[in-house]
Amino acid sequence: MGPRTQLSRRRALASISALAGAVAGCTGGDSEDATTPSRTRTADPTATAPRSTEATENPDERAALIDAIDSEAVAIDPDASADGLGPVATRLAQSPIVGIGENSHGVSEFKGFAHRLVRRLVADHGYQLVAIEGTIGDFGPVDRYVAGADVDLDAAMGSIEFYFWRTDAIRRLFEWLREFNAGRPATDRAVVRGYDAQFFDVNATAVRSYLERVDPAYLDGIDERLMPLTRPLYERHDADLLTEARLDLFDSLGDRLRARRDAYVAETSTAEWRLARRHVRTLERGLRFQAALRAERYTQGKRVRDAAMAENVSWLRDWTGADRAVVLGSTNHTMRNDGSGEAARMGQHLADEYGDDYYSLGCLFGTGRFRAPTGPERTAFGTHDLEGPVPGTLAATLVEAAESSLFLDFETARRRAPIDGWLDDTSQVGVSVPRAADRGAVPLPAAPDAVYDGVAFVRDVTPASFASEG
Repeated sequence: MGPRTQLSRRRALASISALAGAVAGCTGGDSEDATTPSRTRTADPTATAPRSTEATENPDERAALIDAIDSEAVAIDPDASADGLGPVATRLAQSPIVGIGENSHGVSEFKGFAHRLVRRLVADHGYQLVAIEGTIGDFGPVDRYVAGADVDLDAAMGSIEFYFWRTDAIRRLFEWLREFNAGRPATDRAVVRGYDAQFFDVNATAVRSYLERVDPAYLDGIDERLMPLTRPLYERHDADLLTEARLDLFDSLGDRLRARRDAYVAETSTAEWRLARRHVRTLERGLRFQAALRAERYTQGKRVRDAAMAENVSWLRDWTGADRAVVLGSTNHTMRNDGSGEAARMGQHLADEYGDDYYSLGCLFGTGRFRAPTGPERTAFGTHDLEGPVPGTLAATLVEAAESSLFLDFETARRRAPIDGWLDDTSQVGVSVPRAADRGAVPLPAAPDAVYDGVAFVRDVTPASFASEG
């Protein structure tokens, strides 16, 4: 499906230019100002809902804004059944590609919300591709499980590089998808795939495995160069990740796959051959991303990674034949840009390609606690307490709404003058960054109405638990 010819007001704003952002990504090399003060504290579970610290020149205008938000917001319960998210799913389903971006990977409620919302989108609105932030080959075992194969789900999830998907809520989503697919023809099943390019070893391993099956003689000739790339990055100490020899290897792999297409397809399938080519492409992108990080060129790395993410989402839609896709990940990838920087996010690339067919939903928090890794191995985690929403953000106002958890669609809500003015006057969003988790919520300069089409807000959040803990 191509882009619509008409762009909404906020998406026209978002397409002005690209944004590097104050955060270089959800993992690896953030470029935040280290002098920004921490916003953490010890949480009091008996405390009442926090009030906004926003200055209010006119109390009547403030009251009118909160009343308008209360009238427009849809109450949600992240812990209730999926049935309660029907109205939210119906609104999102107006766009065939929905990006659900969480402002912290360590919030339990965001995982529960994603679990239930994806179920509604799949069951009620025909979404078939569940694309998840994770290297493109990571979710192969999970997808085989979802398709009904004899795969151990714990082992499949244990192979996922990104710790933040190894939660009970996401596990239950995969179990539900397997039940949903049972008895359905292959063309009517939901599929689960990763779209990221961060960890090149996953793709190198997939390419090597494919060649072992279809062209072992050729593999023998290149294995000395390919095998080292199958080792995880944290086990490596290469002085130069991106060498001429490796660039030549990628060219050789691409040429071989094209030249031997018919033989490889006969040995496997067209789909597997196409996937092998995508692994080669993503392997090269991942190596470029990691090389940029090692050189501390964070904006360049983000540019490479987010472009590859968007390219892979588009490719997955075509490869799976799934017109309707849910894209789960960090809000720093799923959101669009607002014209204040350089590097386009994945969401901006998707908006540029699909226009109003892409909906950017941000998952925001007010206060509470979240979980984050304490070291680069991402096997030990700490809990961090939020002081409250960052002043000047949407969350700083939404904490005053009647509903503790809500969904607000901006296009509909803008029909009310108080909300229209509020969105125009808000210039930042609050996020938590794994590499700076001890700082709690930090401000990211961005016009929310330009980067999001709507938000799901949870006033008080609790920390997620990951299967890799202990």
